Amino acid sequence: MSEDRSERSDGKIVKMEVDYSSTVDQRLPECEKMAKEGKLQEAVESLLSLEKQTRTASDMVSTSRILVAVVQMCYEAKDWDALNENIMLLTKRRSQLKQAVAKMVQECYKYVDSMTDLTIKLRLIDTLRTVTAGKNIRIMAKYYTRITMKRMAGLLDLSIDESEEFLSSLVVNKTIYAKVDRMAGIINFQRPKDPNDLLNDWSHKLNSLMSLVNKTTHLIAKEEMIHNLQ
Repeated sequence: MSEDRSERSDGKIVKMEVDYSSTVDQRLPECEKMAKEGKLQEAVESLLSLEKQTRTASDMVSTSRILVAVVQMCYEAKDWDALNENIMLLTKRRSQLKQAVAKMVQECYKYVDSMTDLTIKLRLIDTLRTVTAGKNIRIMAKYYTRITMKRMAGLLDLSIDESEEFLSSLVVNKTIYAKVDRMAGIINFQRPKDPNDLLNDWSHKLNSLMSLVNKTTHLIAKEEMIHNLQ
């Protein structure tokens, strides 16, 4: 996919509307300087404000640079709470660009290898696992109408309880629609249709059927007339 096109979290392919590269070039050094001076929160807030603009304009490259910069600054400041919180925040933002999130996650995987504190490392691993599991469930909701809980857990490489927990959080946040039949162990991703929509759909199909019947009857009558003339 070219850099002027990107994919949003809802699967929609969008084209870049505004190029913010020059603005990002100017803002990043300023924020990095602030972070090094101990003003991490101010630096992050400044970048988050700009990220909203780049994301809305579908500027994938600039959005990626900002997401990576945010986690880098948190890591360098050794503010592990801010690191985990911003990973979750940036992943869940409305119409977030998938490629930007992927680059941020790739950057964070580097931090896992360099961490020596086991508690901090496991927490980051759990955060990354959460955001990637959420992404995979969103993909399932897009392409499956229904799936068993056991199958979903297998695809996610998680336990059934963990899979249900991730699914519930996405449903609560209204990221996806899902209804779980716990007795049968089946998840239904298909949203129930409005009765009026069902009626309109039935009416449309009935009209199409009657049109086909009339056309067929007309053709049969035409063939009979030709046959009688012969």
